[in-house]
Amino acid sequence: MRDNRNFWLFAMGRFVSLVGSGVQDVALPLFILDLTGSGTIMGTFMIISMLPRLLLYPIAGVLGDRINRKWIMVWMDFGRGVVILLLALLASKNLITIPILFGTQFVVSIMNALFGPATSAMLPDIVEKEELMRANSILMSLNSTAYIVGPALGGIIYGIEGIMAAFLINGVSFIASGISELFIRYEQKVEKIKNIGEIIDGLRDGLNYIRVQRGILILMGFALVVNFFAAPIFAVLYPYVMRIVIKFTAEQYGLLETSFMGGILLGNILIGALFAKKKAENLLVKGLIVETILLLIFAVLMFPQSIAFFLGPSWRMFGAIALVSVLMGISNAFVNTPLNVEFQQLVPTEYRARVFSVLEVMSQGIIPIGYGLVGILLDKTPAHLIALSLAVLVLFLVLLFVTKYSKAVFIEFESRKKEAEMEAML
Repeated sequence: MRDNRNFWLFAMGRFVSLVGSGVQDVALPLFILDLTGSGTIMGTFMIISMLPRLLLYPIAGVLGDRINRKWIMVWMDFGRGVVILLLALLASKNLITIPILFGTQFVVSIMNALFGPATSAMLPDIVEKEELMRANSILMSLNSTAYIVGPALGGIIYGIEGIMAAFLINGVSFIASGISELFIRYEQKVEKIKNIGEIIDGLRDGLNYIRVQRGILILMGFALVVNFFAAPIFAVLYPYVMRIVIKFTAEQYGLLETSFMGGILLGNILIGALFAKKKAENLLVKGLIVETILLLIFAVLMFPQSIAFFLGPSWRMFGAIALVSVLMGISNAFVNTPLNVEFQQLVPTEYRARVFSVLEVMSQGIIPIGYGLVGILLDKTPAHLIALSLAVLVLFLVLLFVTKYSKAVFIEFESRKKEAEMEAML
């Protein structure tokens, strides 16, 4: 790799902060559900977590191309650490309320928006092109490990110490991540932003780049609709079913959260060791099909008959859900890792942050609506019927994409990359 020191500072900073985030990501939904028992409140929290990030992502992408990406990462990590440590202080005095959680989550979501595009765009600049698949595999493996350790700790810590300890660990982890990133040696040629018009022009450049990329437009349209149906299953319906319907303990819930990320870790290890040279299209198509079939099985496990068969919140039920989650994680890695590499190779560095930010919005822009609808439905409709309906819709969309569009998308990707290589040689 171009600079192992830079890559490992980058990777370990992310690892530490993700462990802390994993702790809080398990503890906070449990806290909200224990406090309210409401799917609507849970859905609203997820909207607040995501909506500011989506609205600001395009602007954040422009800033990531015009301001040094390293310093964006450093200051956003420090900022998030301070806000979450403030929550820990309030929790220690029993002053945490739902409005306070919503308000601070809104602020953290803004900082997440500024952090994301800069991070995504920086990695290809500190890793050689031929090492990108391996670097992404290593990075995603570390991220998956963090989300195995973090949620497992989160369930235990919340069950024993409560929400204050979870906030404290996460806040400290963000501060530690910022300190690690301070030592990255990273130079980026940027033009200073003189006025708001330059931000708008930069955003327009990113949109114009995507507008002529038919393959990207097709892929993002597919991702937009699939995420609308699939994302609420994991973010809203899953914690509701595990805690309110099946009634798993906090420790069991934390371990179940680790199972999916454990699968992603195994998937990325397999990619790095055995499939790094395979075509991205083949990996993605097979991963999509397998993950969708597993999503249907996952929905069936939520039926009352399945819960009764596995004896409710028993370790038999735990094992069945965990196995499906691990396999879903493996197949998810076969979708996302090669896709990330394709985009990193396809998009020039001078456009990368703003293009990645626009792609994020294009692929996830209507997810908050899905969160809200599923949250409301959970208070009125059996969760298993919602899960099965959403899984069937996802299956239809995946089959449509695989049979009609995937080949054309990747043919265009290869053509665009060859054109870029030819232009670089001239």
